[in-house]
Amino acid sequence: MSLLGACASSPYYDHQERWTRDVDAYEAFEAKALVTATLKVEPFRRAYVDEYARLFQLAPEQKMSLLESELEEDRRTLTVVVAFYTQDPAWNDLNPARGIWEVRIENGRGDITPPYSVTRLDKRNPTWRTLFPYFRQHHVLYELRFERMLPDGRPIAKSGEMLALVIAGAPTRVRLSWTMP
Repeated sequence: MSLLGACASSPYYDHQERWTRDVDAYEAFEAKALVTATLKVEPFRRAYVDEYARLFQLAPEQKMSLLESELEEDRRTLTVVVAFYTQDPAWNDLNPARGIWEVRIENGRGDITPPYSVTRLDKRNPTWRTLFPYFRQHHVLYELRFERMLPDGRPIAKSGEMLALVIAGAPTRVRLSWTMP
């Protein structure tokens, strides 16, 4: 994946590239799903706050408040921003209530957890287009939130362990993986 010109020189976009994965699923030369996802880990969140504060010219206390909020969320939640495209617009819905896709986070030990929140972001908002420039006209932009802790109290993934976002259904299956910082 490459980002456009000026974006590539910003520390934020360096972190975004490091924590973003993409996969395209084709069958018989037909695109079934195109997925790009950014895992919002602490290093990414810190760069995100810097870029957001720059864009919105936040006062130092506003920036500090945003950073505290992002870091608190990071302690409780794994968040993934996903740009999702399917050939049939009716399939482009990651909400589990619709039953089209099974969405989950998996670790290398076989533990899985579904999202506790699936939010469709307004891709017309220029903030999302600036901060996540990889989605295109026909993508839908989502924010997926997962519990960091499994029901038995263990973390879903520790530093150095693999973590994967899986989106699977009748149309296709995709898997995007990261190593936790």
